[in-house]
Amino acid sequence: MSRRARGTGERGFTLMELLITLSVTTIGLVGLLSLHLSIARGNDGASRSAEAQQIGATELEDLRAQSAAALMTTLTGNPGAVPPVTAPIKTVTGRGGMTYRVTRSVQPTSSSSLWRIRVETAWTDDGAVQGTNGGQLDHMLPLEVIRTLEEAL
Repeated sequence: MSRRARGTGERGFTLMELLITLSVTTIGLVGLLSLHLSIARGNDGASRSAEAQQIGATELEDLRAQSAAALMTTLTGNPGAVPPVTAPIKTVTGRGGMTYRVTRSVQPTSSSSLWRIRVETAWTDDGAVQGTNGGQLDHMLPLEVIRTLEEAL
């Protein structure tokens, strides 16, 4: 038996052509899915960073606006405390139940009339425990401001 030659009046695609087209399309769709997941992960990370920045900036401005005695009372409970001072970690819950750890500290500077106020906002991705996977899922955003001890400025 011999193979029948394809007639000039026959139309359509062969099975092999359809399989090749399907394979190429599948490879392209897998690439698009991977791109979509990467973009979604990046957007989620940017959203968490923006929220951490907002939490840190709000905390920093609250501390900066206080008098020196009120600032020390807020951080240590003792209005007569002097830097260096680090307050206990404060936990803030953000959108979607995301937990942020806020560390607040005051350090002296070379000038006796200036203090450096530092707020660090830290979080972990995907609900991980801090320090797991070698810290790959840990993030921290520090903010600092130099504040004068002069009141009413």
